[in-house]
Amino acid sequence: MLKKKVDRIAVFGVILLCGVAGFLNFFQKFDFRLYDFMLSLRAEPVTRPEILFVEIDNRSLEDLGPWPWSRDILANSLLRMKELGAETAVFDIEYLSPSKLGVNPQASVEISNALDSQKKDVSEFLGQFAEAAVSGMYGNSELIALASEAVEDWINPEFDSLKENLISSSFQDNDALFAKAIQFFGDTWLTVNILDLDIKYPGEYLDYVGKRCLFSNVEDKKGLIEKGNLYYLTDQGGDNRLGFCPALEVFMRGAGGAGFTNVVLDSDGTRRRVELLSRQDGGYAAQLTFAPILKKLDPEKIIRTNFSLKLMRAKNPDDEGERINITIPLDSHGRMPVNWLNREFIDSFRRESVVMLYQLDETESKIVSILETLGGFSLWDAQGNFLSYKEETEGLLNDYDYISQYKNYLLDKCRGFAEDGSAIDGGISEEEYTDYFDARQSFFERVKAFVEGSYFDEIAGRLEEMQGELDEQNFLEIKAGVNDLYDALKNEILIYLGTFAEKKKAYEGSFCIVGNTASSTTDLGTTPFNRAYPNVGTHANVYNTIMNRSFVREIHWIFGFIVASLFAFGFSIYTTGMKVWRQNIDGILTVIFSVGIPFVLMSVFRIYVPVVAPAVVTGLSYLLVVMLRFVTAEKDKSVLRNAFSTYLAPAVVEEIVKDPSKLKLGGDEKRMTALFSDIKAFSSFSELVTPAKLVSILNEYLGSMSDKILAEQGTIDKYIGDSIVSFFGAPIDLENSAWNACISAVRMKQEEERFNRQALEKGIIPRALQTRIGINTGDMVVGNMGTSAKMNYTIMGDAVNLASRLEGVNKAYKSWILCSDSTWNEANSGDKFGKLAGRKFDRVRVVGRSEPVQLWNILGLKDELSETVLESLEIFEEAMDFYIKKDFVKAGKLFVKANKLVPEDESPLVYAQRCREYLENGLPENWDGVVNMTSK
Repeated sequence: MLKKKVDRIAVFGVILLCGVAGFLNFFQKFDFRLYDFMLSLRAEPVTRPEILFVEIDNRSLEDLGPWPWSRDILANSLLRMKELGAETAVFDIEYLSPSKLGVNPQASVEISNALDSQKKDVSEFLGQFAEAAVSGMYGNSELIALASEAVEDWINPEFDSLKENLISSSFQDNDALFAKAIQFFGDTWLTVNILDLDIKYPGEYLDYVGKRCLFSNVEDKKGLIEKGNLYYLTDQGGDNRLGFCPALEVFMRGAGGAGFTNVVLDSDGTRRRVELLSRQDGGYAAQLTFAPILKKLDPEKIIRTNFSLKLMRAKNPDDEGERINITIPLDSHGRMPVNWLNREFIDSFRRESVVMLYQLDETESKIVSILETLGGFSLWDAQGNFLSYKEETEGLLNDYDYISQYKNYLLDKCRGFAEDGSAIDGGISEEEYTDYFDARQSFFERVKAFVEGSYFDEIAGRLEEMQGELDEQNFLEIKAGVNDLYDALKNEILIYLGTFAEKKKAYEGSFCIVGNTASSTTDLGTTPFNRAYPNVGTHANVYNTIMNRSFVREIHWIFGFIVASLFAFGFSIYTTGMKVWRQNIDGILTVIFSVGIPFVLMSVFRIYVPVVAPAVVTGLSYLLVVMLRFVTAEKDKSVLRNAFSTYLAPAVVEEIVKDPSKLKLGGDEKRMTALFSDIKAFSSFSELVTPAKLVSILNEYLGSMSDKILAEQGTIDKYIGDSIVSFFGAPIDLENSAWNACISAVRMKQEEERFNRQALEKGIIPRALQTRIGINTGDMVVGNMGTSAKMNYTIMGDAVNLASRLEGVNKAYKSWILCSDSTWNEANSGDKFGKLAGRKFDRVRVVGRSEPVQLWNILGLKDELSETVLESLEIFEEAMDFYIKKDFVKAGKLFVKANKLVPEDESPLVYAQRCREYLENGLPENWDGVVNMTSK
């Protein structure tokens, strides 16, 4: 009786085993990958038109210098953004420390004015003193006393005051300017770090920030938010503690609010979800873009339930006159899954470079400078009266001076916000904003009218009348100068007005997110669709998800697992006694339903059910039931069952399932490519960590390397300590196994760089791991080697040994990937010709071989390498030409030059040193360019 129910017992065992694996998160990383794929199947969310990235991009860094900038740049950008009609500015930049004083851009003007004023006062005093001396009213002794008294009581204090004015005019407090600009803009949001950064804040300031930035209308009866915050610390690892570290007080007092930027990384390092609230003393901090969303939507209450965050009676994002309830779905730990756009950052949301705001300011300065130059040029009519341009120019400059003073007046009104959010001393009224911006617009329109008017024609006409009064050279210079001023002013005002109109259209009503997107930034992360996505984009996707209400709802894995388990158990009961073909159909349908239903839910309804556990339960149950019934019915086929326990490689198993005759011992000779890899100085590395940690590091590292081999359809032969033996071309035939092997090697080095960067940042490894790779293509024997009791699907032959030797030859050339001439010729052929970047090294005799082999050093794919690396490659090839011709002087210089371009590439230095030795000691007798290797 038990024998008849063995299939049901086996299914129950599978369910129990998979349940334990699920609770231990064994399937999690696989679910992450499938989640990313499933997310790509749903309809992509609409992009909110108001979202605008204000980027600190490559162009900005080229024009304005490396980051960090002096804070007056972004201060002026905020002023300009306000004028352009931007609605909200969110800074994805932490301002936790003060900056140094900066140079006042108006220093020359203010210093000149101060000196002129002082010069005038001193001149008047000396004139009065001279008059008194000449008048005879004072005797000599009285004059001396009077002069001494004047120096002590007036001249010295005046010059002391001048000194202070000069100092204050030369420098500007950029932090103070930025703080005023933050309030001037109005709805500016800064960052709060919710980790303890060990920064000491005054208690009064933290109370102030809490009242300004924390939300108190949150209902969380079960304390789920705080539990989620604590889970975040555990999940992200490290020894971090929760905290509350806002931006500098001088900035926060003018801000509209603040939100936290701390992001959630899944265990595979990908950003898929965010925390929205963080429990703090006095209330709840909100995520960086969620904070302004809450201000905008103004919910009467925020309620935290087990799997959602409810915004009760919030303003409808698309109709502020209506109030609705918005339910934000959360995962089991209280994080909101982000409905990411499925596209590159550059193609995601609208983008504007900070440098364009700066250039608007620069153009404005040029216009004023031209007007000042024109105002300093005097020209009279025949009656001795100034031409009309003079009065108009002075009027324009007076207008601009008034506007500048009014701007300073408005900035002086930016004295921060009180705890209740009201501006101290009233702040700037809407009427004052309107007056200021209207005055600026009128000024530039007046400049345009000035250029389009008859003023320059009047000047030109008067110059023609005066031609006889001036010498020819002087006349031509003045005329040319006036024409240049006209052309320059016309060009600049047209640029300004055109650019302003364009940027006005871009910024009007925008929700601006200010952050660093330059290629040099390290502020990059992985998303479901991008490996290197600027993290500032996370905030835009969060905003887009919530404001569109296009949420992804995540169902706990246990629910899908239970349904799949019922399917699996029902299958084992329902199909008992059925024909084999019927069992197979029902079993396959069970697997399809357990996988297909989650895919349909995600692609149609954006409801995510983890699919790996259900797929494994139904898939394993189906296979196990079929196999058990098969074994029971046909015991004579037990050989096939034994074969499955013999092999580990999935591709090999697949071939054996198709053709069981392949279980026999023996092999076939094929032309294939072997790849050997080995970690440099692994013995010394192993001394730096414990044995347990060494195993963990090695498993993860070799796993990531192996993935790149398998991705190019390679087969892992074996692991020997820290080495990987692999081959390409069996059991699956490949059109160009050499190409697959070379690409695999390139991807391994790229993966190695990523692994080292992340592992070093997390402190997992004490130093970087670096792998040497050898590749050779040739005739090899591949097949099952060993005995009938224990077999291994492997490769053998001289061509295999050469690949192993080439891996070791890397040591001598300080290179990372070496391949033979046969590999290079096949990889660099057909439609793959010219795609690989490689350089020709020596012909060498490796240990155990008398025939020399030509070495090729592979650097990567040409379209993925920088211009610098490609330039170094060209120089190296030129150096090799001289080297072969025995012109070691020219060759050595070029090898050194190639290294200077790419200092981390030490291979050119190996040749440079060899050139030096040949020049000093002469060439060996019968030198033919072949290098004999003395060690493996």
